Amino acid sequence: GEVNQLGGTFVNGRPLPTSIRLRIVELSRSGVRPCDISRQLKVSHGCVSKILARYHETGSVLPGAIGGSKPRVTTEKVVRAIRRYKSVEPSIFAWEIRERLVADGVCDKYNVPSVSSVSRILRNK
Repeated sequence: GEVNQLGGTFVNGRPLPTSIRLRIVELSRSGVRPCDISRQLKVSHGCVSKILARYHETGSVLPGAIGGSKPRVTTEKVVRAIRRYKSVEPSIFAWEIRERLVADGVCDKYNVPSVSSVSRILRNK
C-alpha cells in the first residue's frame, strides 16, 4: 500500500477495511467530529465523510460494488415502445421518448434508458 498525508496506509482503488469503517461510524455516533476522526484514524476527511454519508443513507458501512456493469434496461418491451413512439411521431426527440416511457408506465424514473440508449435503439432499427 501507499501512505497518505496523515501517515495512514491505503491501497489505491480498494475499499477501506470494514473494521476501520465501523470505527468511523462508532466515533461519529459518540460525538467525535469528522475532522477529528480523520486525524485519529489517519484516514482522509473525504473518505470519512463519504463513509458516514453512505451509512446515513443505507445503514451499512460496506463498500459498494467495484466494477461490473449496470443491469440492462432495454428489454424487448421497452425497445418496442420506443420504436412505436417514433413511428407514430417521427419528429419526437429522444428526451421526449424517455418522458413518455415513464408517463405511460413502461419504465419508472429509476430504470428508464438514457437519451443515448434511446438514440442507439432508434439507429439500430
